[in-house]
Amino acid sequence: MKKEMIKTDRGEFEVFIGGKGKEPICISHLYQEFLSGDEPYSRVIGEHYKVILINLKNAGSTSKARSKNELTMEEAVKDLESIREKLGYSSWAFAGHSTGGFLGLTYLYMYPTKLSEIILCGTAASNEINHSKNNLFNVEDRKYRKDAIKVFFKMAFPLFSKKSKEEANKKFFQLCLYSKDKIDEYYKGLENVGISKSRMKAYTSELRHYDVREKITNKSVPALILCGKYDVQCPIEFSEEIHNLLQNSTLVIFENSNHFPFIEEKDKFIGALKSFKHN
Repeated sequence: MKKEMIKTDRGEFEVFIGGKGKEPICISHLYQEFLSGDEPYSRVIGEHYKVILINLKNAGSTSKARSKNELTMEEAVKDLESIREKLGYSSWAFAGHSTGGFLGLTYLYMYPTKLSEIILCGTAASNEINHSKNNLFNVEDRKYRKDAIKVFFKMAFPLFSKKSKEEANKKFFQLCLYSKDKIDEYYKGLENVGISKSRMKAYTSELRHYDVREKITNKSVPALILCGKYDVQCPIEFSEEIHNLLQNSTLVIFENSNHFPFIEEKDKFIGALKSFKHN
């Protein structure tokens, strides 16, 4: 992946461009920052697309936000649109995983004519995920309470050492795997992905009001919805809901995956992308 700095009237953005395909596809995330273009989601998408992986404001080397409002989902989509225009694409595809899918759904209702297609993996159209008994973050439910509280406390509390926080991050990732015994093999792939604390804070605040279900209903942009059967961050019922709301979508369930089917069932994931492009 080649790094470029793209300057628009909304700021200067760090972008990684690569992939084996010709069709441009934008990939971004609400609070992750990409330390290089070598991260697992973009890697598999790049098997069939030309990837434009974008660090949003306050992530990587991209411009800093001048106000909290610039960190909202809608403002982020406007930033992505400014990059699309600067690159000269009349439209492009978008791929989002987890909260990157929240961003994609926001893009879908704001600028549907600018999206050639959309790929959403392990995501949701509302904050109802917070109340799901199958959601790792729902600590009111006893299913994940013991492990989740211990991990979140270490990740958030400033007095814990860097090593303790890294161990907590790894444990959190393991909780989001179907094949938990493969943690060491799979965790290596995330070494080039970090977290923007300011963007995470903005996302947490906006999540309280997040609900785009009415806004995306019957949108006709071709959509591929992908989800691990045992997803504990965005449980499968929320991908099924998105599939039912959209007019032109394909739903693929990964029987041996949790939140990261593009890692746990990589070949099947790439096959789903190929089938989608050929339909």
